[in-house]
Amino acid sequence: LRETNKLVEEFMLFANSTVATFILEKFPLYSVLRRHPPPKEDALKALKKLLASNGFTEFKYGSSKELAESLDRAVKGDDAYFNKLVRILTTRCMNQAVYFCTSEVDRQEFFHYGLAADLYTHFTSPIRRYADVLVHRLLAAGLNIEGLPDQLSHKDRISDQCDVINVKHRNAQWAGRASVDLHTYIYFKKKGPSTADSVVVRVRRNGVQVSIPRFGIEGVVLLKEADYTFDEDKQTLSHKSSATTISVFDHLLVSIRADDTDFRNRTVIEMVRKSSPSEILSYEAAEASRQQVEKEMFGNAQGMAEKPAV
Repeated sequence: LRETNKLVEEFMLFANSTVATFILEKFPLYSVLRRHPPPKEDALKALKKLLASNGFTEFKYGSSKELAESLDRAVKGDDAYFNKLVRILTTRCMNQAVYFCTSEVDRQEFFHYGLAADLYTHFTSPIRRYADVLVHRLLAAGLNIEGLPDQLSHKDRISDQCDVINVKHRNAQWAGRASVDLHTYIYFKKKGPSTADSVVVRVRRNGVQVSIPRFGIEGVVLLKEADYTFDEDKQTLSHKSSATTISVFDHLLVSIRADDTDFRNRTVIEMVRKSSPSEILSYEAAEASRQQVEKEMFGNAQGMAEKPAV
């Protein structure tokens, strides 16, 4: 982002927090705020253990500030993707931010972990989020510009509305992911089969989940469960006959193809072998390739990068 973009974003966050404080003061039982619970403790402990096994022992998460500083330090000199992948894995430890009615939640739970904000709401985008519309109505009533609408005068109705907004938001996220899956399938249907370096981000009993930097996509590589020994604590798969071990952060060469068998229209990713050093693109080359692929997949539409919802 350019410095001006960052400045505008800071002002927007400040505006949202300021409005949250104001409407809560005016309507302590009827305000619509947004909270973000702390991350899942068990998931962060597992991630810390995983990072320690990869040589990074300074992973701390006592507060959002401590976690952010740990992520900045999570650098591996010989692996340009390490920091990005650690951030991806950390994001998956997070709980989802939700809208709520202030009469339904204890005051100590109003905190927004991701922004380290005591109070937060969404005010700045009423043209695209209904929660912002509700907040504008509360703000207008608090400023004596308009009366408080009937729908914002009943705690049960506000709480039900927040529940609906949260469900619709999650549905929109799933729809966005399904759209990415479809565009990925169409891209490889036109392009034909391809091979690329990938990085393991999760190990399962019957396969691994990989990130493919060159194309900016993720997917699951299925493996024959009978051929591997799965160690859940170490997050590894060990081949029973070849002594090959696959673990998180390993680089794998994978084949990618579109498959329309039974009209399922899916993208299939299969392991070829472990990547050789010459097959691992530099971070800069992979990013340039990803941006080009994104343009080809989506044109002028929004790309695959999924910005966390705050």
